[in-house]
Amino acid sequence: MTTNGPSPVRTSLGTASSLRMALRVVNAVLDREASGRTGYNVSRVADEVGMERSKASRTTQDLCDKGFLERGDDSTLRAGSAFFATAASLHPGLLRRSRPLLRRMAVAHGAGARLSVRDGVQVRLLRAESAAGFAQEWLGRASLVTPCWCTGAGRALLLDHTVEEITVLLDDYELIGVGGPNAAHSVEELAAANDRDRRRAVVAAHGEFEHGVTEYAVPVREGGDGRIRAALSVVGRERDLLPHEEAIRADLTAAATALAEAFTDDAPA
Repeated sequence: MTTNGPSPVRTSLGTASSLRMALRVVNAVLDREASGRTGYNVSRVADEVGMERSKASRTTQDLCDKGFLERGDDSTLRAGSAFFATAASLHPGLLRRSRPLLRRMAVAHGAGARLSVRDGVQVRLLRAESAAGFAQEWLGRASLVTPCWCTGAGRALLLDHTVEEITVLLDDYELIGVGGPNAAHSVEELAAANDRDRRRAVVAAHGEFEHGVTEYAVPVREGGDGRIRAALSVVGRERDLLPHEEAIRADLTAAATALAEAFTDDAPA
C-alpha cells in the first residue's frame, strides 16, 4: 500500500525538533538580554545554540513574524510582545486582578500605574494604566525594560536582597551614568536607599530614572512564603505626586495585598 505526502511520524518528529530549536533560540536571546549586555544578532545566536546560520536566520525570522522576538535597528534580537503575552498568561489571576487596581490608582492620582517583574538586572513592565492626559512616554508598553537599580519598581523588587546578593547581581555592571540625577552610583548607595525605604514601607524614587519624575513602588509578595514576585508602582511628575505621598502609599499597599491573593488562586490544586 502506498501513501501520498510525508509520513505523519516524520512530520511530528520534525515539528518537535523545530519547536525545541526555536525554544533554544528564544532562551538564548532572553539570557543575553537579562545579562544587560549587548543583544545577540542572528550570527551570534547561531553560534550560541550550535545551529547553521541559514537555519538560525529562518528560525529567528519566523519567531519575529510571530512576535516572539523583535529585531532592533542594530539587528540585535530581544523578546517580543507575543512572548510576554504568553508569559503573562501563566499568572492569569495576577494580570486579571491588576487591571482595575492599576486603573483606579492611575485615575485617583492623575498618573501612570504599573505592574512589573524582575528579570535578572532588568525590570519588565507587564501591565500599565494611565489617567487621561498623562504623558504617554512615561506610561510605557508591556515588555518595557528598565534597570533595577534606578527605578522605583526595581528597588521594590530588590527589597529583600542583602548587600552581598546585590553585589553579586550587579557584578560587572557600571552604575555611573545610568538613570537620572538621583540614581544610585554604587551597591552601597542602592542598599542604603532600600534600607531607608524599607522602614517607610514604600520605595520613593525621586529623579532616579529621569529628572523630575517620581516613582512610588511596593513589592507584591506570594502568600505562602512571602517571596517578592512583582512590584506595583505609581509614576508621574514629582511636583504632582509628592504632596499626596501618604495616600499613594496607602493605595499601593492595599493593592499589593489584594494582588497577593492572585498567586494563591493560580496555584495548582
